[in-house]
Amino acid sequence: MAIQANALPPSLVAELNEMKRRLTALERKPKLGSVNERLPYGSWQSPAVEGTVGPEYKHVLGIINSTGLNQPVLLLALPFKVPGDSNGRLDVSVTLWIEDMITGGKTAEITLDRTSAPDGFTRQVTFVWQHPQPIGFDDLHEWKGFRINYRVNKRVTVGGVSWTIGIGEPQLATGIPSGTYVEESTDGNPRIDGDLTPVPEA
Repeated sequence: MAIQANALPPSLVAELNEMKRRLTALERKPKLGSVNERLPYGSWQSPAVEGTVGPEYKHVLGIINSTGLNQPVLLLALPFKVPGDSNGRLDVSVTLWIEDMITGGKTAEITLDRTSAPDGFTRQVTFVWQHPQPIGFDDLHEWKGFRINYRVNKRVTVGGVSWTIGIGEPQLATGIPSGTYVEESTDGNPRIDGDLTPVPEA
């Protein structure tokens, strides 16, 4: 027979609520790599990303090691540059997205082309992803990671050199608590030079 909460002494109910509060706080306690710590990143790419052109080809820019991440939001900022010549920006294009290596969950895609940085300066793509990766007491994995994927849509050869969008290592890759920024989204909300708006305190 189930025990009814209203049948318990008030002191026991209070103790149970306090235990629940402490467990919740323990689960949310930051671990290495979760707050104000950059997540380790591995890459094996050249500045102008490599790979065959075509929608059927998925390439990997690099992997973010999220082992120990105990925050529900991944904040990622990737620098990119559109190559150019004496005639202006080259007609090149790459599509980016992030994939959770545990659940297979993905962010929305963002396509970078010559209109993404017409002035030729280095810009950045920002993701603020409420990711599906397990954290806290639900995290039983010894290793976790996020894969940064891309497709090469267009290349241009200039002077015998093949060019497309150049993408560097993350300027920022970290975990943050849910409700930190207005722009947090389950699809990652990828944007160019995306400003972050702190959620107003209640």
